[in-house]
Amino acid sequence: MDKKPFDSAQGKTTLHAIILLFATLVTFLWVINEKLFYYSLQLSAILLIILIITHRIVKPVTFHLVESTVSTIAILLIVSATGNITSPLFFLNYFLLFELSLLLEPVIPLVLSATLIVFYILTTNLTNWMQLVELAAFPIMTPLAYFFGKIYQKEENQKKEIKNLSKKVEELKEELVEEELK
Repeated sequence: MDKKPFDSAQGKTTLHAIILLFATLVTFLWVINEKLFYYSLQLSAILLIILIITHRIVKPVTFHLVESTVSTIAILLIVSATGNITSPLFFLNYFLLFELSLLLEPVIPLVLSATLIVFYILTTNLTNWMQLVELAAFPIMTPLAYFFGKIYQKEENQKKEIKNLSKKVEELKEELVEEELK
């Protein structure tokens, strides 16, 4: 059998991380371009409209990746347009870490956290230590997001297992009834 490199769980995690890194890079290139930066909020609105439309078209498993990518780009654009680290919407980055750990794999926030720190260092003129404190919150929030993602993933796996076991119980009950009727 031919196995594709991204079929395994580790491969999917790698693919998701690469896609989010690429999305962050594209957003970075958008933000540093003065002409494009002016249209950041409009692009965010367009992305959210695309997200709503793709929700109806794309399969749920694939939609998680689309939703995660659009969320990442939209949050970076909105926060960049409203003041970067000093933005009153900067806290959305923390929610983004939790969102990605729940929608994708729990390890994704580890990669994204480091990426966001680099993104904000490169796009912000750091003038005081309080701005560094904002960035220092990423390494503090990341383990929380990771553990929440792990717990959520474990719970989802348990739900699947319960569903499978319930099906087996029903099948065994049917077999037992058939044997009794013979």
